Amino acid sequence: MAEARAVVPGNIPHDKVADVCASKLDWNLVIGVVRMYELPLPSNPKDFYQVDMILQDSQGDCIQCSIPKPMFCFFKTLLQEFGIYNMRDFIVRTPGRGVRTTSHRFSLTFYQKTSVNRLSIQAFPFTPFRITPFAEVVAMTQAQQFHLISKILCIWGYLIRKLCPKLFSKLMC
Repeated sequence: MAEARAVVPGNIPHDKVADVCASKLDWNLVIGVVRMYELPLPSNPKDFYQVDMILQDSQGDCIQCSIPKPMFCFFKTLLQEFGIYNMRDFIVRTPGRGVRTTSHRFSLTFYQKTSVNRLSIQAFPFTPFRITPFAEVVAMTQAQQFHLISKILCIWGYLIRKLCPKLFSKLMC
């Protein structure tokens, strides 16, 4: 079953996010949670069917990760945005037709054998946001610009939801 315990950071042997592929389940990642959010049920927006996260490793590579609602009860007290964790054992899949929040070819899903251990913030230099100079934005391809704009919209939505919940609920209607 799911495991959750605190761990002191050290030289934990781990995989890189860039190397994640569907050839195995036993990935061992040391990552930071850049973003964590609930996906509402279409039939009942006050309830959710899964929690999605954007995970980033020490190299700056990101991957999307989903926790189905039945599994989330094991992790809800442990996981938080901007936390650093050692996560092991995922189902690796290709993203569906929904919104892609990272450029990684695959996404991760928690299952019964997934384990999460909280690490100290000193585990690695976690930099969830990178400021891109305007000249680089102009030089980007259309796909890269779309990816950047989607990240900006995610941050904007998060800020509106946290700072102005009444405005957010009006915008969502």
